Amino acid sequence: MTKTDHRRIQIEQFLHRACLTFTMIKILGTAVVAAAMLIASPAFAGGKACCAKNASNQAACANLASLNLTADQKSKIEAWQTECMKAGCTKESRAKFLKQAKGILSADQYAKLKTECNKSAKKPEA
Repeated sequence: MTKTDHRRIQIEQFLHRACLTFTMIKILGTAVVAAAMLIASPAFAGGKACCAKNASNQAACANLASLNLTADQKSKIEAWQTECMKAGCTKESRAKFLKQAKGILSADQYAKLKTECNKSAKKPEA
């Protein structure tokens, strides 16, 4: 084996290692980006909480009939729920909705509403 052959082999090995390194960097970079997207995706999902929608595209926060609301309470709850939906049903809009509801509902009614909202928050959106 001549000195030039040995040098040529060294260069080929170097290029081969460089190619493998570059490929590994691309694969690792893609994996990191994919993992970051999976981690970040719930943040962009909007946190459909109390205002989650059911299959018929209706608000499904709670069965208002089970709360025994007065006409005034019902109209306010429905208006606030609409505001929550317009705001994108984020955690913040849900918290605002529940805070407003707490001001006009009895402790029992509020507890039932919050329970219903928490149930709908755990259901996947249709």
